Amino acid sequence: MFPRQRYVAYCLITGVIGFSFAWYNAQQVLAQQMPLPWEGQDLLVRGLVRDLPEKQLDSVRFLFQVDEVELLKPDKPLRLTWRGQLRISWYTQQALPLEAGETWQFTVRARRPSGFMNAGGFDYEKWLFSQRIHGTAYVRDKPTPQRLAPASALSVSYWRQQISDAIAQALPHQASLGLVQGLAVSARADISDAHWETLRRTGTSHLLAISGLHISLVAALGFLPVWGIWWLFPQLYLYLPVRIASGIAGAGMATCYSLLAGFNIPTQRSLAMILVLLFGLLLRKRLNSTYWLALVLVLIIDPLASLSVGFWLSFGSVGLLGWLLQRRLKPLRWSSIPLQIGISLGLLPLTALFFGSVSLSAPLANLIAIPWVTFVIVPLVLLGMLSWLIHDTVAQGFWQLAAWGLDGLFYLLDNLAAQPWALVNIPNLPLWLLGLIMLGAMLLLAPAGTPARWLGGVLMLPLVLWQPDKPPVGAFRLSVLDVGQGLASVVQTAHHSLIFDTGIRSSPSFDSGELVLVPWLQAQGIQKLNGLIISHSDNDHSGGAESLLNVFAASNVWVNEAPLLATYQAKLCTAGQTWEWDGVRFTFLHPNAAYQMPKRNNRSCVLKVQNAQHSLLLMADIERHAEAYLLDEAADLRAEVMLVPHHGSKTSSSPAFLQAIQPTLAIVSTGYGNRFHHPHPSTVKRYQAYGIDWLDTVDSGTISVDFSHDSEPFSVQRYRIEQRHFWNR
Repeated sequence: MFPRQRYVAYCLITGVIGFSFAWYNAQQVLAQQMPLPWEGQDLLVRGLVRDLPEKQLDSVRFLFQVDEVELLKPDKPLRLTWRGQLRISWYTQQALPLEAGETWQFTVRARRPSGFMNAGGFDYEKWLFSQRIHGTAYVRDKPTPQRLAPASALSVSYWRQQISDAIAQALPHQASLGLVQGLAVSARADISDAHWETLRRTGTSHLLAISGLHISLVAALGFLPVWGIWWLFPQLYLYLPVRIASGIAGAGMATCYSLLAGFNIPTQRSLAMILVLLFGLLLRKRLNSTYWLALVLVLIIDPLASLSVGFWLSFGSVGLLGWLLQRRLKPLRWSSIPLQIGISLGLLPLTALFFGSVSLSAPLANLIAIPWVTFVIVPLVLLGMLSWLIHDTVAQGFWQLAAWGLDGLFYLLDNLAAQPWALVNIPNLPLWLLGLIMLGAMLLLAPAGTPARWLGGVLMLPLVLWQPDKPPVGAFRLSVLDVGQGLASVVQTAHHSLIFDTGIRSSPSFDSGELVLVPWLQAQGIQKLNGLIISHSDNDHSGGAESLLNVFAASNVWVNEAPLLATYQAKLCTAGQTWEWDGVRFTFLHPNAAYQMPKRNNRSCVLKVQNAQHSLLLMADIERHAEAYLLDEAADLRAEVMLVPHHGSKTSSSPAFLQAIQPTLAIVSTGYGNRFHHPHPSTVKRYQAYGIDWLDTVDSGTISVDFSHDSEPFSVQRYRIEQRHFWNR
């Protein structure tokens, strides 16, 4: 066999083995997911609190390793065989004594991994899968949870909890408390939303997570005492070279620091990469071979690593750094400024793909933040951790200095983040276009004299010019977003966008407007809203409005009650109001001044959208009383597509109402396993009896319906179906 053929054969064999290994591990994770029949059942679980609990004002969320489980049936408990990890939420107003490393018993309601599916949004199911989390759950009040055993003083979890608590006591009212805890033991629950937003807008989020950069620093700090000892006692050179001894010490310190960071999967990847690069350097191996060895080792340790954003950004930045330093005969000509710009430019396609945005302030922000955090803040935090073992007061001094240093850094970063050009949102780009943009970045970073280098700038133009397709004049598009038990929908015409409801805000950490609507609108290239309708004040329809309006200005705001969104000069939706955008007519059918009904669901706004050939009926939570009123008052209710009233409850969708509308397709927005059991089976059967097609956001994710300007039938896209991966339910 010729050498080239042998090389190709080796690559193919290695690829098949690697794919098979990854596939086997993925199947193992899927097979370990919580069994479907257990959903909605009371389960008694016993096990270990795996990580530092994320404590909020009225809840705590934590990772729980289940060792024993019983199904609590009315007659007698049934012991089951299952071991896995649950992400548990415990809602209570009382202070919770829960700490990492403890053994507890809980009664929970659990379900298999599930999340929303919307363009531009966070794929929660993918994250749970990559973290080997096999289900989510919430704690039931009865029977009362019990702590079965305290954390062992020999466990890493115990020491992580003690250090986290010590930092909290040292910095009780410090704005940077969460940042110091994050750098010390990877506890990020106390990092404020304002800090996270600044980090996002300046592209510096990686600095406040225990990453390869910080582990590298700790490994480097392990070199110093060894060199000092070998300098004092030269005879040690006879037994062991100093570079090998310092490498072992550095590797040991890096491992200890990784354990204190929780030794989760991302930390394991970073440690593996650092150890391979470290020993490759000590053995004087070439950077290229060491780099590829580190990548292979990481994939062996965690075959699902490629699902992580951190994997691509870590190896991408290290690879770019090595390439930029090696591609010139005089690498010293590269100062930190062009290096930072080069790395940012090379990572542009990845940041656009993963985050839907590009931080223009990132090169300058990282130029300031990387050396400050790496050589000042992290050493202060580490010195605090070491001195805490000896004396609390000394440790508090180091941690206070670190907090002041972070306060000063964030003063600069906040000013950078406040600039209008700091962050540029990028619409969803096709993969083939991202490939061209990546090629363009590589051409721009190529050595001087490379042929057609100017073409790189041309290939990168789609970053600023690309726009997703919009409906033509006279046509319109409905998108019902997947927000769980609530409603958020968007109607687009050629040059206008209208929001009908904004989903739920269930807690300070979950807001459909911020987490679903805003990323989706940015992914569609929408920069302003021409209209916002809040059908009624129920939280599952209005909860996301404030956060949405904080990002997008709306030319018109309609509500069904005067107190709603009063600061935004909202107008009342009243039957008979009508307007036209791009050849598409919008008309409110309900409510009107004559309609008096105490139940606010029945006073919800009802909107009809139509062009010359097609029609759409948007309804929120109206029930049969309002439906009967509409049958008497509305001139024409007929519509091809309708939003199912009140999420398909049994108190809505009367037979007479459906006969008047005569829809072809009905769309319902509900949450997976919701406590209201919407949609009601009798309601679903009624639609099916009338031959109406039925789609729900639980099974479909975002549902988009395109209505043409002519007699061509409408078309439907279902995001969960079209973008489904093997980890999605």
